[in-house]
Amino acid sequence: MIVNKRREIYYLDNVKFHIDELPGLGSFVEIEAGNISADKTEAQLLEQCNFYLKEFGIKDEDLIAESYSDMLMKAKKVI
Repeated sequence: MIVNKRREIYYLDNVKFHIDELPGLGSFVEIEAGNISADKTEAQLLEQCNFYLKEFGIKDEDLIAESYSDMLMKAKKVI
């Protein structure tokens, strides 16, 4: 399946933000903290991601663990 999306990527230090817009599904953000200089622990990277989740007002129930293609296939079955 081909997934068409519009993506913008922003960086803030070692944190990358993917802002995606998918026709028929809506808007999504992915927050990814990378250990560029290998000076941060996994706990510190998780803390960074959690900080931005809170800043953007993203709640646990807003998090999605499935792929865009899976969501599109489910949406087509509903239509």
